[in-house]
Amino acid sequence: KGKEKGKDGKRQRGMNKNKDRAANADAMKMVRAGQLCSRMAYLNGCCQQDAEGKGKCKGSHDLEAFFAGKPAAIEEPCPVLKSLGVCPAGLNCRYQGHITDQKNVDREGVVLTPESPWAAKVQGMGHPVGETNVFDYEMVGKLRKKVFDFSRSIEVSKAWQRYCSGASDQPLGAIVETERKTLDFRGKSVLAPLTTVGNLPFRRLCVKLGCDVTVGEMALSGSILEGAPSELSLLRRHESEKCFGIQLAGGDVENMARVAQFVDEQVDCDFVDINCGCPLDELHRRGAGSRLMARTKAMEGIVRCMSTVLKTKPLTLKMRTADHEDLKKYPEFGGRYAHKLLPQLEQWGVSAITLHGRTARQRYTKLADWNYVNECSKGRTDTSIPFVACGDVLSWEEADEHLADHGVDAIMVGRGALMKPWLFTEMKEKRHWDISANERFDMIRDFTNYGLEHWGADARGVETTRRFLLEWLSFTCRYVPVGLLEQMPPKINWRPRPYIGRSDLETKLGSTSANDWVEITEMLLGKVPEGFAFVPKHKSNAYEAPKDEKQGEEMQDVQG
Repeated sequence: KGKEKGKDGKRQRGMNKNKDRAANADAMKMVRAGQLCSRMAYLNGCCQQDAEGKGKCKGSHDLEAFFAGKPAAIEEPCPVLKSLGVCPAGLNCRYQGHITDQKNVDREGVVLTPESPWAAKVQGMGHPVGETNVFDYEMVGKLRKKVFDFSRSIEVSKAWQRYCSGASDQPLGAIVETERKTLDFRGKSVLAPLTTVGNLPFRRLCVKLGCDVTVGEMALSGSILEGAPSELSLLRRHESEKCFGIQLAGGDVENMARVAQFVDEQVDCDFVDINCGCPLDELHRRGAGSRLMARTKAMEGIVRCMSTVLKTKPLTLKMRTADHEDLKKYPEFGGRYAHKLLPQLEQWGVSAITLHGRTARQRYTKLADWNYVNECSKGRTDTSIPFVACGDVLSWEEADEHLADHGVDAIMVGRGALMKPWLFTEMKEKRHWDISANERFDMIRDFTNYGLEHWGADARGVETTRRFLLEWLSFTCRYVPVGLLEQMPPKINWRPRPYIGRSDLETKLGSTSANDWVEITEMLLGKVPEGFAFVPKHKSNAYEAPKDEKQGEEMQDVQG
C-alpha cells in the first residue's frame, strides 16, 4: 500500500499480514474439498482400497460425485501433458486433453493403471520430474521423532562450547577442505534468495534467461530440524539449476550445526548460505537474520561449526552493511561495521561473502552505498574468496560499473530480477532489450507452466500457481519499456507515472491495479474461484507513493 499508518501514527513497513489474505486460504479449502484421491486420479485406481471400497486411503473415490461437481475445464490443452507426456494430476486436472470416458490417459491415449510404466517414470504430483531434495516420509519421520543421527554435529558444537568456556584454546578441529567443491562466482550473475517470489518456477525462468547461480528461498533451521514439510520444500532444486545454493537462517549455534550436517548428507546443492541480512523482526527475536551481525560471538560459532560440519559443500554468508548503525562503537562510515566483519569471516571459514549495500534498518528507503561496498573490498585479507555484492542493479551498465569500480567479483540481483528477469540476458549480451508485450507474456506463460509442473495442474496447484504469479506481477508491473523511456539507463528507485503502452497488453502489464493482475492470470489459469482475494505479501518501500494517490490503490483486495 503506498505508506499506510498504524495505530500509533507511524509508517508501517515490511509485509502484509496473513490475516489480509485469509480469504485466499478459505477459497483454497473450497477448491480442493471435492478432489479425488490422488492415486485414483492419476492411475485410475487406488492401491490402498479394495474392490468393496474399503481400505486405509481417506481420499474420495466416488467418480460419479466427483464429475458431477467438477467445474468446467480450462479451455487450454494441459501444459503438463505437453511437457511430460502424462499429467500426474489426472482426473483432478483443470485442463483438457487427457481425460477420456472418465479415465486418465497419456499423450498417446493409453489408459493409465498402477502397473503402467508411467507410474515409475512419473511417480505423482508429490515427486515432480526433474526435481531433487524431495524427502520421503521415512526421512521426515526421523526429523520429527528426533531420531536422526546428529552425533557428528553435536561433537563439533561441544568443541565450540569448550573453547567458549576456556577449556580449550582451539575453536575447532581441522576443516576438511579436500572434499569440497571450489566456488568460483567471478563474473557470474547470481539470483538473490527471495522470500516467496524466489520460488523454484521463478528460478527456472531466470536460468532460462541466462542466470548463472541461483539460491533458494530462506529456510529456517529450526523448522527443518522439526521436519516441517513447507520448510523442507524450500530446499528443492530443479535439474536446470547448474549452480544452486540453499540459504539457512538461525541464531542458535547447535541448531545451525545440526542442519548443516543434514544438508551435507541429505541435500543436493552446491553451497550453503547463512542469512545475516534479513531485516524482519520475527527473525530478530530469534537472534537470526541481520541481528546475527551484532552477535559476533554467535556469528563466529555458527560459521566455524557449520564450516567444520560441511565436508563436501562450501559455506557462504550474505549480510548487510550493518544491522543498525552504531555510531558510538563504529564512528567511521556512519556506524556501519561490515568492513570489520569481512576479514574475520574469511578466517572463520566462509568460502564466499555477499554484501547488500544497505543496513537492515534502511530496508529499501535509500539507495545501496556502493562506495562503502568498495571500502569493504579494500579491507579483505584473502582475495581468493569470492566477494559478491547486490543493491539496486537494474541495467547491464550498472552491473559492469560495479564489477569494474567497486571491488566485487560478481553481481547478485534481487528486485531487478523481479521487475525484469530478462536482466540476466541483458547482462550477458550487454544490451538493452526493448522487449515486447507478447515476449513478456510468453515469459509469464513459461512461469505458469513451470508452476503447474511443480505444484500440480489440479485445482490446488492451479490456485497456488496463480498466487505466486500474482506476487511476481506485483513487482514486474513496475517495469517501464525501454522504448518509452526518455532517459537511459533506468534506475530502480524511479517512480514512473502511469503510462499507455504500445499495445493494450503492454498497458495492462504496466498496471498497478491488482484487478488487472488477476485478469492476466485468468488468461492462463482460468477464472478465479468464488471468494478469492489477493493482497501482495510484500510491501515495498523502494519509493514513496504520490500524496494524491488514494491509500491502498497499489495493493487492493480483489474479489472474484
